[in-house]
Amino acid sequence: MNADENRYIEITTRLRSAQSFCEFLAHGGTVRVAQSDGAPFHDVSHRLLQQHRLEVEALKRARRQLFPDRVDDDINPCLYSLN
Repeated sequence: MNADENRYIEITTRLRSAQSFCEFLAHGGTVRVAQSDGAPFHDVSHRLLQQHRLEVEALKRARRQLFPDRVDDDINPCLYSLN
């Protein structure tokens, strides 16, 4: 693979990962964090959803700018193949 192909795969993989995380949060997934050991947990799901939605849009823009001829292409690797 050449450098352009590697960059396209990297951006697309990051995009799909961020989209999947957004989908998880949008369908009721939660993320809770504590400020320190022993501190109460606080739900940060809404804030993370907003941040990752912005990241998705930025990755889409970058992919459109860098690869205008492949904007609608998507890489569908089989992540959990039984083969």
